Amino acid sequence: MPQRKVIADILVEQRGDLINYARAVSGDADGAEDLVQDAWLRLDKAARTQPIAKPTHLLWRILRNLSIDRSRRIASERGLIAAEPIPAQAEQQPDRQPSVEEMLIARDELARIRHVIEGFDARKREAFEMHRFEGAKLREIAEHLGISVTGAHGLVASALRDIRAALDHD
Repeated sequence: MPQRKVIADILVEQRGDLINYARAVSGDADGAEDLVQDAWLRLDKAARTQPIAKPTHLLWRILRNLSIDRSRRIASERGLIAAEPIPAQAEQQPDRQPSVEEMLIARDELARIRHVIEGFDARKREAFEMHRFEGAKLREIAEHLGISVTGAHGLVASALRDIRAALDHD
């Protein structure tokens, strides 16, 4: 839960800037605060299921996307084509594309994750891959492997712990 506290702290520290940004990009002064809240909720939800390496970066990206969607929705509702240029404040935000260094780090992490998965026994690997890559429910995994739902949950949870431990170790 410490990461969720960090995310809440980011929201408190940057709330005014986030609201101003949402207002400028979306063109919706009344809904800017709602956009910030929605962005924070999405980031918080993501943080419950996986570690977020750069929560501030991701919060701004989510807010940008939500704000652009709101701007388009408003333009559509008014029967307008959103042909206006992006506001100057939006252009001043740092480039949200990952740097070469970030891409190399991500590649390295992916290689470490693959290595850990390759070390799993067959049942653990199959349960993890079914759950994370195929979107199978624990009940479906349990039926496929001939184990209980609790057993399927244990395999998936164990796999996730092993992967997190490998990433945290480095």
